[in-house]
Amino acid sequence: MLDPDIEVRTYFARHKNALVARGDFSELFAAWYLHRMDHHLSFASDLEDVGREALAAITLHCASRPWKESCAWTVQFRHPRVNVFAAGDNNTGTVVANLLTENLKPIEKGIFYSDVVENLKAPRRSVVDFKTDSFLEAVEVFYTKSEQRPVRFFWHADEDLVMVAAQPDCDLEWLQSLDSAAIQRLDQDVELSLLEKRKFRFECGCNHDRMANFILPVFKSQADELFGGDQTISVACPRCGAKHILTRELLEAKVENSDPDR
Repeated sequence: MLDPDIEVRTYFARHKNALVARGDFSELFAAWYLHRMDHHLSFASDLEDVGREALAAITLHCASRPWKESCAWTVQFRHPRVNVFAAGDNNTGTVVANLLTENLKPIEKGIFYSDVVENLKAPRRSVVDFKTDSFLEAVEVFYTKSEQRPVRFFWHADEDLVMVAAQPDCDLEWLQSLDSAAIQRLDQDVELSLLEKRKFRFECGCNHDRMANFILPVFKSQADELFGGDQTISVACPRCGAKHILTRELLEAKVENSDPDR
């Protein structure tokens, strides 16, 4: 049986003062594909590429962050009109992604929402706008505007993404001059010191109980409209798109158990 985890390595680029993170995402992409097959989720090929970029980028981002941190990105694109969700949790070594394309209102510019929780601290959110149609370029804009430091992304191979992020006193001229050819010979031209290795896997953690709690407020106020005469509904997880079949009986029991007067 294949190992569901992938390994991401981070390095310090000596004399350039930059952090380099990279990983082979073939197994992660395969896990996402199988997940979509299981739940009958399909996207156009260009959007599938966006999802792959989101999974890889959030994983490299998490690998460069503190161990007790989890983060979630919601990235709204103007064209094509799609909302991309990607999240990673360093506590569990899990990442997830989802694409939303239905019932979206037109927007005039791209918007990047980043939510971070670190070691039981209060969540913090940052919001930046962008104009690009590229997911990786949107992340680069987010780093520049919110993280206050530049970052570059390059595909070393079809499923091998490299992130180069500025650190204090970074050689910014060198960072901005990087191109695909430079990335191919990076370990030859730059002295890279291994910082650490981390493992990640595709996993959401959603289940029937969590999805029931998610839909419960709507059920309490609009039960008949929600079920429309049926005894079951299909609820899609907003994090991974997995479809969960919930019964009216289950939700009624939850309402009864949550009512202090009963």
